[in-house]
Amino acid sequence: LQSMGLNANEEACTSVEDMAAHYLPLIEPLMDQPMVITGLSFGGLVAHEMGRLLNARGKKDVSVVLLDTQGTHDVEARRMIDVVDLPEFRDKLVRFNGTYPGIDDAQIERYFNVYNQNRLAVRDYEVPVSGARMAFIQARSDLPRPFLHETRAYWRSRTEGDFSVKLVRGDHWEMLETDELKIVKMVILQELDAIATASELEAAHG
Repeated sequence: LQSMGLNANEEACTSVEDMAAHYLPLIEPLMDQPMVITGLSFGGLVAHEMGRLLNARGKKDVSVVLLDTQGTHDVEARRMIDVVDLPEFRDKLVRFNGTYPGIDDAQIERYFNVYNQNRLAVRDYEVPVSGARMAFIQARSDLPRPFLHETRAYWRSRTEGDFSVKLVRGDHWEMLETDELKIVKMVILQELDAIATASELEAAHG
């Protein structure tokens, strides 16, 4: 699943709620089995909303795995999130391997628009509490420990289900590009096993 608007003639979704509503029908064929929804960074917010909606609709064998998704109770800090200009975005795109041979200005413009729309979606999303279980994988980076603890506590407060945390080395952008990917895989498989086992026990006991 990827953000709408990255391809030509696609209309972008402009809120986390709209994105979740758009993606859920796409995974409808998988609804009859245990499901782990995973999102990196901003994608974790969308994964959270999808898991929350599914749980509220009665799907209990669903888990959400957040890959270094940021969150804070500081409303003012969130309100300060704003768009970036094109030069800054181009710099980010190069630094984080977002370019490829032959990429044209029109594609970069679409990436730029979606990126800024997603930033505004973060600002405007009042993260609700979910009943779905959650696993939070956090990059240690070089961030202050109080900040890391605060972020973990924030996500703990956003679920009424089981909650676990796994720390990985490196920073936000390296999580899927180093050996830490093995930890991500392990956590996802553990979550899948946990919800599958819980579903089997529930079925056995009626």
